[in-house]
Amino acid sequence: MAGRERFDWPACSSNLDRDDPAMAETQFQIKSSWAALPLELIVGVIFFAHGLQKLADIPAFGANVMAPLGIPAWIAYLVTAAEFGGAILLLTGVLVRLGAFGHLCVMAVAIVQVHWKNGLVGPGGFEYPLSLFAASVALLILGSDPLSIQRNASDYFRRSDAVGGPSRREFIDITLVTVKIAGILLILAGVGIVVARQYLAIPDGTVPLVILVTAGLASFLTGATLIFGKIWAYVPAFVLARLYLAGGVLLSFWVKFAVRGGSTLLVGMLMLFLLRRARRRSS
Repeated sequence: MAGRERFDWPACSSNLDRDDPAMAETQFQIKSSWAALPLELIVGVIFFAHGLQKLADIPAFGANVMAPLGIPAWIAYLVTAAEFGGAILLLTGVLVRLGAFGHLCVMAVAIVQVHWKNGLVGPGGFEYPLSLFAASVALLILGSDPLSIQRNASDYFRRSDAVGGPSRREFIDITLVTVKIAGILLILAGVGIVVARQYLAIPDGTVPLVILVTAGLASFLTGATLIFGKIWAYVPAFVLARLYLAGGVLLSFWVKFAVRGGSTLLVGMLMLFLLRRARRRSS
């Protein structure tokens, strides 16, 4: 591998014998982890919207909704944190099980305290919170998806130098054309979010502009660094790509910006897949 910058990490269990029955189950588990991705994104968007509404006036939510149910009004702050904070965790793919657990608790209380008396279907029924409860349980089981920040960053930083580690390892081939393409897309996206901010539902004002310019500059510099073959730029690039994916998903469910959001979503997804292609297996 002369001339290639690389980072080794433990190879996944797909390196093992495919004829092993235990291996077949493991392979299924690896494939099933992709089911977490749509759950994270869709459930994340739903709780983001509900959490954002509560975030606008948490005391009013506590006084008007929680108190009449016999629940202390201060619990409204925990509910808002669980919904909004948990949504961010799901959308970014960081501590997914923690975010899902918070959502599970909120939905369990909503079902028992608010909707149960109305039955499964019909006005005020508990079919909707039950669906979100089930999705949260699924995410507790599945954990983060293969395109999550947590999984890819932890793989990058975890070395297999311990005694008894696997004999086969994976590395990041930063010289691949797919990585260079991801770098170019990051540069274009960094410029695009600044130039086209009025088309991306970015509010006016100094603070949003500073945040946007900072994000665009980070995207531009990370993409350029990736093109020049710096291995340490891999994780920042993956984080930014996932953030583009999360932002695109949020915009996609805002009807007015659905097309623009869908385009951003696709670009973010493409960058993530291109970066994952850099993972190579060696003996």
